[in-house]
Amino acid sequence: MPRLRAWAPAAPLLLYLAAFLVQPSLYAVKLSFTDTLTGHFPSLANFRLVTGDGLFWRALAGNVLLPAAIVAVEVAGGLALAVLLAARLPGRRLLRAIVVVPFALPEVVFLTVMRYVFAPRGYANAALAAAGFAPVDWLVPGRVLTFFTVVAVDAWHVTPVVFLMLLAALASIPDEIAEAARLDGAGALRRFAFITLPLLRPALLSAVLLRGLDALRVFATPLMLTGAEGLPVLSTYAYHQWSDYGNDGAAAAASSLLALLSVVLTLPLLRRGTAP
Repeated sequence: MPRLRAWAPAAPLLLYLAAFLVQPSLYAVKLSFTDTLTGHFPSLANFRLVTGDGLFWRALAGNVLLPAAIVAVEVAGGLALAVLLAARLPGRRLLRAIVVVPFALPEVVFLTVMRYVFAPRGYANAALAAAGFAPVDWLVPGRVLTFFTVVAVDAWHVTPVVFLMLLAALASIPDEIAEAARLDGAGALRRFAFITLPLLRPALLSAVLLRGLDALRVFATPLMLTGAEGLPVLSTYAYHQWSDYGNDGAAAAASSLLALLSVVLTLPLLRRGTAP
């Protein structure tokens, strides 16, 4: 009875997780191993179907390259902004608020604005035309430029999260450490490389892990900007199978493979982050 009473405060959360996370996940795994034509279980028919689809392999490659590029840009940009705005600049509070604005916008609103920005007659091409340059096709499926445009849009939206994490970590570093290094003759670059970065390592690992987990399930940005086949990832591929073909089993199989990929790619980060 004492053990049951100890678990009582957590009961609502556990029931919520069981109803809205565990049960749907188990059902999706079961559906992925169920042949939708014959109802036979267990079956690998859905996995054979998706692995025989060329779009699936494009989505799998995209689900590795796109999150890696997004996280790299976000961490580099967030670190640069945090270091810059941690300094005692005039108006730094206003600048910090401006940096956070993109993340404050709902994702659908932000991506709708980005579609107008990068449309053939959008704001980006209008700015190029005003500067005397030819318009650019930013979101043509299959182009390298499309990949980098999607990376830039997603990073623009979510970099403020990394910025806030690293800014808080910078604020926790005692000023005396940097001041002592400065008195010993260390320049700004050496202080950053040998003092700031090592002390920021836990925060950087947390940012990479948090954003890596989230970026692996990237969905709305490539779907709204390029469509299901323009720059496919596993989440948009699963949505494509479900919404356009009505193939629940193939969608569940793609989702299960995405979950497996997430575990494989993030487990090394988890081990490194928890290592002493």
